[in-house]
Amino acid sequence: MGAMPVCAQTIQAKGKVIDSEGKALAGVSVSAKQDKALHTTTASDGTFSIQVAEKTILVFTLTGKQTVELVATTTPMQVTLPNAAPEKKETTTVVSMRQATSVKSVYYPLWVIDGVIYKEDKNFNVADLASPEAKRLIAAALPGLSESDIQSFQVINDASATALYGQRALGGVISVRTSKAGQGTNSFTYQAELTYRAIPSYREFNILNSQDQMAVFNEMANGKSLDNEAVFIASQYGVYGHLYNSIYNYNDLTGEYGVLNTDAGRAAYLRAAELRNTNWFKELFQHAIRHQHTLTFSTGTQKANYYASLNANLDPGWNKYENSQTYSFNFNADFRPFKGWSFGIRSTASYGKVHYGGDWRPGSYAPIASRTLDPNTFYAYDYTPFNIKHELQHNTRDYKTANLSLQATIDWQPITQLRLSALGALRYRDQYGVTDRDEHSNAAEVYRNISKSIIRSYSDYLYKPLDDPTALPQIVMPYGGIRNSQNIIDERYDGQIKAHYNDTFGSNGEHSLSAVAGLEVFEERHLNEWFDAYGVNYNLGYLTTYSPLLFTNLRNKSKQYYSIHPTLDRGVSLVGNVDYTLLGRYRVNASYRREGTNQFGRARTIRYIPTWNVGGNWSIDQEAFFPKLKPLSSLSMSLSYGMSGTIPYVHNALPRLKTLLPFFGDANLIEPGVYIDEPANYDLTYEKMYELNWGLNFGLFDERISAGITLFNRQGRDLIDQVLPQGTGGFVDELYGNVAQMSAKGIELSLTTQNIRTRDFSWSTSITYSRNTNKVTRLNTSPSVKNLTDGAARQGYPLNSLFSIPFYKLDENGHPRFFFPDGADVLPDGRHITSPKTGEQVSWTASQPEEINYLVYSGTRTPTDQGGINNSFSFKNFRLGVYVYYSFGGVKRLPEQFATKYNDHQVMGKEFNRRWLRAGDEERTNVPVIATDAHRQANPYLSNAYTNYNKSDVRVAKTDYVQLRDISLSYTVPKAFVDRLRLSSLALKLQASNVALLYADKKLNGALPYDYDYQPHSYIFTATVGL
Repeated sequence: MGAMPVCAQTIQAKGKVIDSEGKALAGVSVSAKQDKALHTTTASDGTFSIQVAEKTILVFTLTGKQTVELVATTTPMQVTLPNAAPEKKETTTVVSMRQATSVKSVYYPLWVIDGVIYKEDKNFNVADLASPEAKRLIAAALPGLSESDIQSFQVINDASATALYGQRALGGVISVRTSKAGQGTNSFTYQAELTYRAIPSYREFNILNSQDQMAVFNEMANGKSLDNEAVFIASQYGVYGHLYNSIYNYNDLTGEYGVLNTDAGRAAYLRAAELRNTNWFKELFQHAIRHQHTLTFSTGTQKANYYASLNANLDPGWNKYENSQTYSFNFNADFRPFKGWSFGIRSTASYGKVHYGGDWRPGSYAPIASRTLDPNTFYAYDYTPFNIKHELQHNTRDYKTANLSLQATIDWQPITQLRLSALGALRYRDQYGVTDRDEHSNAAEVYRNISKSIIRSYSDYLYKPLDDPTALPQIVMPYGGIRNSQNIIDERYDGQIKAHYNDTFGSNGEHSLSAVAGLEVFEERHLNEWFDAYGVNYNLGYLTTYSPLLFTNLRNKSKQYYSIHPTLDRGVSLVGNVDYTLLGRYRVNASYRREGTNQFGRARTIRYIPTWNVGGNWSIDQEAFFPKLKPLSSLSMSLSYGMSGTIPYVHNALPRLKTLLPFFGDANLIEPGVYIDEPANYDLTYEKMYELNWGLNFGLFDERISAGITLFNRQGRDLIDQVLPQGTGGFVDELYGNVAQMSAKGIELSLTTQNIRTRDFSWSTSITYSRNTNKVTRLNTSPSVKNLTDGAARQGYPLNSLFSIPFYKLDENGHPRFFFPDGADVLPDGRHITSPKTGEQVSWTASQPEEINYLVYSGTRTPTDQGGINNSFSFKNFRLGVYVYYSFGGVKRLPEQFATKYNDHQVMGKEFNRRWLRAGDEERTNVPVIATDAHRQANPYLSNAYTNYNKSDVRVAKTDYVQLRDISLSYTVPKAFVDRLRLSSLALKLQASNVALLYADKKLNGALPYDYDYQPHSYIFTATVGL
């Protein structure tokens, strides 16, 4: 039957692996082709040693090099690995995941660690996958792993992703393989990483300085928008509100008022605010070094391999009110107790705690804080004194996270061609967070602030009897603060049983067949519970003093003080894959997955979701005629087609029932109820995506130039979208069904060139580019002006399209007017237009087609073109890398800053410097005037015009940008010097991240074009020592 001899003699194979230039290659994977469990890696000098059976074929692999297979010998082996043309699924050139064809559902990249699903990640920036520092960035996103723990990663973004990992993989898969020890290795490594993050600069934000901001405030005051009465009834105030309070507040100790109520006194106060120009970033952020320390240990013999790492990440905080500590441990072990059997154990544990602001974060407050404010002065928020620095000390959150994952595998190879495997995995995550708003915080003081009668009338934190509208509101929390505790527990159990068949047959081994069949099951439990404790006296040992009125007040407002939300997700999948290769150059493969889920209860019509994929590959460079196709050095072509089924946005295959506690006007009357949240849709089925892929990879001039091109086309069918209610059954809310369709297509290009390659110096360039476009081809909804101007789906346009009201010009008073292609103009109230068909006034808020058609298409919020350029230079032991990332084709709505009435704590953008000031300015600017009280009195509907201005095409900017993302310089200390230090290796690296924004739309006025959170300019020093 072709089984390996039981008593085959073993030999010790030794040798050295080098590249085409004769340089030693470290980290090369060396494994036995007949038994993948026999594995080792080359040392820093390229040497290896492995004990295998006689006539064993050794496979040498390294990313970026051609795979070489040689028969193991007892004589020293010299192995050369030439450069290889990149294969699409093994390179890290992906800069964006392909857009999923779904109208309502949003899919995020799925992390898979050692073959087991870990989680979906909506926060990870996929563009980082093309960075030279991808491993470091991936490790930062995965608790328990350090950069040293990641051996390799693979990005899968076509239909085969769902065939491998199920419907959750529609957003693409990032498959991570963790490090393992090789046979015959024995190493100990220490790595220190120090990171400095620069304090943000106002150059990267669209914020007026204090002088320009005060000019706007003074104009508002002159227009009676900041008079004494208007500011006094405001729940929040800044400079002017503090001025009026200071005028009336008499200090008994000094015998003076806060501000003299004279022209000179008021002018001096306002002048100080004008010149203040507070730098909130310097006030709230700090210069601090985050340091990370990693210890790794690996050893291996013929019978067992062990790898372990210990990591500590200590962060004193990028800002003055945050700090964190994270500790993690990772362990991998492989055992081969006897022939044909192997066992593997993987465990990861991590514990972290972080302290930061509770309701306020410095990173979110600084960009919205006026530079006219004094950082040490108390202003007002919710009618109560507020200062951000004071609040961050008394309104805090402490979060602790513990992660534990265990994974065990067993492999049995009864014959050479057949391998049976089983896998079991457990992942447990416990997140516990406490938000403390102590008795001195603004968040607690608002519950007992009755210093003004206006507060009693408007405050939402006081108790107002429902049966007595004339009664004075009462305090519900006279003492103490609020403590919110939240606990989130996630448990996941995975099990896999698979059979792997691999055989080569034929007179000359021209046929190669591999097949996999198996069963996968999982169970995932999620618990989210929180509790609010009121009246906690932190200065009295957490003594609780509460009033019964508090709970009555909560009940009257239908609010809860605790919540418990458990969920259970179970699934079972049958998987299969067949791969056949003829003559080493013609390859066909097919995959099938049938996935069952409990998300639809007892409904059987949608319980199982199928996914399949078929494809082929032609290695043209293996043909006899290929040597004639100079200067080509490699050439291959692939074609695949597949269907991915995904769980729909809604789950109402049967009626979905929910419970509620209605309020009948009497807090003592408690009567729980059950209601139908969604009526049954017995025709509900899974969403379907059909995908066609074509790829071409080629190399030129002995791989001095290598390139790849992939074209794909996706067709979404039976997509979930809103179904207009028929007015029956009593349901008037949104109902959903499989009524929408959309298409997506794109191209992905990669190019790698070896520009210069000598013995001591080399320069290579990698260029990536991807273009993704889509169109909604069928939609059942009638969108409104509002959701289209915010970005929504519309038939015939891309998903996330942004539509705008066409701006005409400013009128003679500086108020915005709007223009339409048919000549209609918005009426002066900014609320209606004159219909060109009937001459009647048409409301802008309507959603009839004739009103929607007045909107102009501004673009899509999702960038269509993305890519990166990476240049790598090496001179002897020095390595320099420069990575530039670019993104084009997207637009965004600028912040909606314009209104007929502003406040004195508001932050405004630099476009206000171009506002209309006097008659005739309408010819030079499109920024409207600061409306006065007289304007508002003359036109009660003027606010609609300013609202429409915020939704107009002049308030749209492109999100195109080019960013110098990473620069890194590393140095490997020569081995001769390292040997003298009795070390095995020593390497140093200096890196800068998020270096500079090279290009962005000027309409952003310096603001960052991308939507993800602000990323600091980081400078990282790394030292790696091997013992």
